[in-house]
Amino acid sequence: MMNYIKPIISLVTLFVFLIQAEGQKTLSLQESRDLAIEYNKTLKVSALKKVEAEAQKKEAFTNYLPNLAASGSAMYYPGMEDNTIPGMTFPSASDPNVPSDALFPGMVLETEDLSILSGGVNLTQPIYAGGQVRLANKMATTGVEISEQAFQLQKAEVILNTDEAYWNLVAMRENVTLSEKYVLMLDSLAATLNDSYELGLVPKSEQLKVIVQKNDAELNLLRARNGYRIMQMNLCRIIGVSLDTQIQITEGVKENIALPDLSNGISTAMAERQELKILDGQIELSNYQKKLVNADFLPQLGAQVGYQHYKVGDLLDQGNFAVGASLSIPIFHWNEKKHKKTVAKSRVERARLNYSDTQDMLQLEVQQVMIKLQEGYEYVLLSQKNKQEAQESLEETEVSFEVGLNTTTDLLNAQAAWQNALAQEISALTEFEILKTRYQKAIGQL
Repeated sequence: MMNYIKPIISLVTLFVFLIQAEGQKTLSLQESRDLAIEYNKTLKVSALKKVEAEAQKKEAFTNYLPNLAASGSAMYYPGMEDNTIPGMTFPSASDPNVPSDALFPGMVLETEDLSILSGGVNLTQPIYAGGQVRLANKMATTGVEISEQAFQLQKAEVILNTDEAYWNLVAMRENVTLSEKYVLMLDSLAATLNDSYELGLVPKSEQLKVIVQKNDAELNLLRARNGYRIMQMNLCRIIGVSLDTQIQITEGVKENIALPDLSNGISTAMAERQELKILDGQIELSNYQKKLVNADFLPQLGAQVGYQHYKVGDLLDQGNFAVGASLSIPIFHWNEKKHKKTVAKSRVERARLNYSDTQDMLQLEVQQVMIKLQEGYEYVLLSQKNKQEAQESLEETEVSFEVGLNTTTDLLNAQAAWQNALAQEISALTEFEILKTRYQKAIGQL
């Protein structure tokens, strides 16, 4: 029986391992970005708008090409009888009242169950339409450019949200590790004081101080672990995987940081921000619409070639070719052109004002992000200095405590200050990474 138990246990262990591995996912920052871009539904909508704009551009180009159309009809008159035209004598050419020798004998038109069939093919080519076809193609091209910039803008937003979720998860992971170290540190101190209490070297109150601090640290560790799981679920939501997936992140806090070059931030943003490129495209569209108003009131010239064939029962069966041209010249429209031009000019001016206003807003945004980034950089340096001093203070206090120069309270305070200093450094470093991404988005290079 024992011979079967070990293989069964091995299979069960392997099965559990496979289940756990299936629910785990190791991700770098770039991999998280790629998954978020692939999954994001808003970005998919933006991609579909790009497809629509490309199709509209191709549709506009077809207006340069001739149109070929075929038409046909069939009519049937059941129950119709033959029509008889009676004979008659034609009047005299000199006197209508006097009959002549010319006689019409009469005839029968075979219209019983008459059917009428017709069909034809027409080829139409616009020759001049006041520039409407050319302007429509330019507008379609601009529409494609606008849709591309809208897609890039949404993509940058997705990347920023992903980076925030990723670095917040990094921060929470580091805080969990730090909390675990802090609990172990207090465990060691509690064990030391317990031995001292049993030997009668310290009162019970000293031991209780450590126990209270340790309980508080364990509660904070629990909160950190729960926070880490919540941050995991948030990243899972963004990248489109199951919320119960155990994500293992490969990035960590980078202690050696560098401040990006901020000297050309505003000029770069004015040249690269997608919002300004979209608004610039809208100004271009408004100008095209203004030109279209003039095109509506210019002559329209077109040519047509066609063939029509008719068959009326047994009476008629023939076809005809036809070639034609059409010219339309607007003459008077009760100042319609003037009113339309006023509307078009107003739209152009509105688009320009909107562009200028957005420029001002984006310049302010870039300045604010630059200040925040510089502030974040200084905060990292200060937090690292504070961590170093807290580490030195803790080491000095531990030595003094061992020789009886510092109290338990002094040691607990030094440990708490050390833990707080490291937590501040983690927060500063991960926030700095997020601010760098914000800066890249602000200058249009994300």
